[in-house]
Amino acid sequence: MSLDSIRKLLGNAFGGIHQESDADPARQVQLATAAILLEIAYADDSFSNEEQKGLLTFLEQRFGISGTDARELIESADEMRSNTIDHWNLTNLIRGTTTLDERIEIVKTMWRMVYSDGQLHQYENYLVRKLADLLGLEHHVMIAAKLAVQAESQG
Repeated sequence: MSLDSIRKLLGNAFGGIHQESDADPARQVQLATAAILLEIAYADDSFSNEEQKGLLTFLEQRFGISGTDARELIESADEMRSNTIDHWNLTNLIRGTTTLDERIEIVKTMWRMVYSDGQLHQYENYLVRKLADLLGLEHHVMIAAKLAVQAESQG
């Protein structure tokens, strides 16, 4: 599948809400990444302050954007997420435009968000595993990311 067809599908997955930003491939990846991370944040039915801070920090650092731009990105991604979300299209876009190390860092951010409340809910665990698989990470790589995040929180 070509990148253009993925972009078209991404626009459809988001209901064409952000047609202007859909023309910018970098913005599409930012929106897809934020939307996937929001899926994790809401997996336990709450988006805590810790999760929000972690998401903002990740987006600022990963994409080199300001806090204001990161908040706007989250708002746009949340709007898209509330209308419809297609995990496959989002992860396929990310997978096709990022390095393995960048995808591992996205999965580590997922685990950080999951563990930010000190609990691992069953659906959160399932969703991280599903998204990591869709991002093209082998199971042992996803587990290594999980263990690295657990070690961070203990150290």
